[in-house]
Amino acid sequence: MTQAPKARPSARTRSRAAADVFMKLLRDDHAGLSRVLREIDAQQSALTSTPETARAVLAEAVRYLLVFQHSIHHPREDLLFSRIRDREPALYRNIRPLVREHRIGQERAETLAWTLSRATPEQLRGKLGVQLSRQLQKYVEKTRAHMRREEAVFYTGSERVLRSSDWAALMAGPMPRDPAGDLHRLAARYPRLAARLAQSERMVTGPGERAPRPQDRPGLRQRAEHVAELCGEVLHETVELARRGIADLGAVRSPLGLARVSVEIGTRSCRHAAKLATLPFRR
Repeated sequence: MTQAPKARPSARTRSRAAADVFMKLLRDDHAGLSRVLREIDAQQSALTSTPETARAVLAEAVRYLLVFQHSIHHPREDLLFSRIRDREPALYRNIRPLVREHRIGQERAETLAWTLSRATPEQLRGKLGVQLSRQLQKYVEKTRAHMRREEAVFYTGSERVLRSSDWAALMAGPMPRDPAGDLHRLAARYPRLAARLAQSERMVTGPGERAPRPQDRPGLRQRAEHVAELCGEVLHETVELARRGIADLGAVRSPLGLARVSVEIGTRSCRHAAKLATLPFRR
């Protein structure tokens, strides 16, 4: 018996798939940036007391910001900005300040990298170290606020206004992945930063490893920031799951299609519930 050929995905389905892939790429970039920002915040507080160690990690972290976030991630977002500008100028007017912040953030990161590369340990223990620590802290705060606004205004709006041709054009270019998402890959270029990120993610103490000392444990502010990031991640993924389910149901045109979509929604919901169940065990 000859099997009937499988139906080709509709243009709407292909568009949704491209949008999902592209937006996941941007959100993965933000996840990597959040981890690096958390480490920058931890190291800036130690800059005046242990400048040699802190500066080595900070230098790699800032270089990562310049090489990936400012040179790859932000241009990727700028392409999306330009598509939104063409489709819905009113939305773009709300987004335009974010475009300016990309340039300002890069200039700040370049200044931080320059200062870190030239300061001596003695200078970092003194007034310069205090100033640089404050500058790093301010950079982290502004970057986090920038990401929150992008997620709330820009990312949500782009999925609403862009068309199939926009997503196809965006996906046509190179799609380099954030090295912060793979610690082995990150270690090839940023070994000290990768070692710190791996240490912060360790959940148990294995044979031969020392137990964490009280001074190694994250402070109240770091714990609160980590909880906030987890809550933000859960909220975003829950909203995204609901949005995708509504879109899929809206595309149903037959009872068979409804059954298929219902199974897919149920599967995704179960996976999301399983992930939520592991949150209490994540550091």
